[in-house]
Amino acid sequence: MARVFVGRVDANLEQCLEEALQFIDWEKIVPKGARVFFKPNLTYPSPKPGVTTTPGFIEAVLHVFSQRTSNLIVGESDGGYRGWPAEIAFQTHGLPEICARNGVQLVNLSKQPRTALEFNLSRGRVLLELPTLLLEGIDVLVTLPVPKIHQITLMSGAIKNQWGCIPDNMRIVNHPYFDEMILEINRQVKTHLALADGSFFLNRTGPLVGEPIPMNLLIASDSIGALDLTICRIMGLDANHVRHLAVAKRHGWIPATSLIEHNTSPDNFRTASFYLRQTPRSRVVRWAFDHPLAIRIFWNSWFADLFHKLLYAMTGNSVREEISLLHNQEHHGQER
Repeated sequence: MARVFVGRVDANLEQCLEEALQFIDWEKIVPKGARVFFKPNLTYPSPKPGVTTTPGFIEAVLHVFSQRTSNLIVGESDGGYRGWPAEIAFQTHGLPEICARNGVQLVNLSKQPRTALEFNLSRGRVLLELPTLLLEGIDVLVTLPVPKIHQITLMSGAIKNQWGCIPDNMRIVNHPYFDEMILEINRQVKTHLALADGSFFLNRTGPLVGEPIPMNLLIASDSIGALDLTICRIMGLDANHVRHLAVAKRHGWIPATSLIEHNTSPDNFRTASFYLRQTPRSRVVRWAFDHPLAIRIFWNSWFADLFHKLLYAMTGNSVREEISLLHNQEHHGQER
């Protein structure tokens, strides 16, 4: 039986975490002294409700785990599509200070040594590099996702969060193989536990922008597949319509509902209607992400650079604007 805890977070987040971890029997998964890696979702260069794992949630998790083992590591890769160095997100989320207070190592996975792997997927043979640290240097990986609607994959949760384990900031070129590759990544890094920061769920147009819905939930599981199925129930989504979850189900990653033990029914927490708001642009992007040639033309070629400059000149780019603002603030701070 997979176990999933769903609880409303009151003032004491750590107490809720301890209750959740006890329910999923975490001590059988995390031996004393184990080397534990935490993978938050820092898919934006600064804290954003419903988009990134909140600093308070990360610190509460680290403090609870530090009472069982002192070998803790937090890490994330650089922002995708040549976005931003992970260090920017670390700074804005206060992670250097949080990790220092809790005796935790903080690493940029894009700067770690890499190991080349070969995956034989249904669409062909794919080569991929992953951080050697995650393959050989840890005992347990704990994923800290944010439940959200995603314009490409429909939903993002515990399984998808490990896409950020790919150290190459051009991981976008692997998107045509996403549905199977994300399972192989989770298999390689051995994702053992999922603790979802459900303070906000993101609605309509994720993963970077959308409507953050206050939910104030903690969702924990010893099965990333069971956790994602539970998130879908709370969001009112059919998991069979989430393609990578349908593939995961066929490969045995998602247990039958009858084989999942909940502390309480997830349906008790369904308080909002979550949906993907499609636009002509998002439909084109979703189509392109499924075709290697389209990815190469529109995201990884000389034409792509020109195309995106023209596109951003017309529509703007909130991520680039945010990074520019952060750089200006840092520059002015140094001048003072």
